[in-house]
Amino acid sequence: MATYRTPEVLTMMEILEEAIQREKDSYDYYHHAAVVAVKPSAKKMFLSLAEREKDHITELCAHLMELKAQMEIDRAITGGANPLC
Repeated sequence: MATYRTPEVLTMMEILEEAIQREKDSYDYYHHAAVVAVKPSAKKMFLSLAEREKDHITELCAHLMELKAQMEIDRAITGGANPLC
């Protein structure tokens, strides 16, 4: 049985998934910059920025999991019925 998704929830999921991907891309960028950095201070700064991106990924993933869990709860309560009908 397919899970019913309202357009608002689908949009929220898409936004979170896109945000996670962007944070992953930023992490890769900063990590690569740290690898090629010559100055220790630059390497340290880029590694710090990369770590912040990892924290953002963790936070966004938690929000995405909460949203998916809420969708399952809503589906269980409504029996999978379209709440607008």
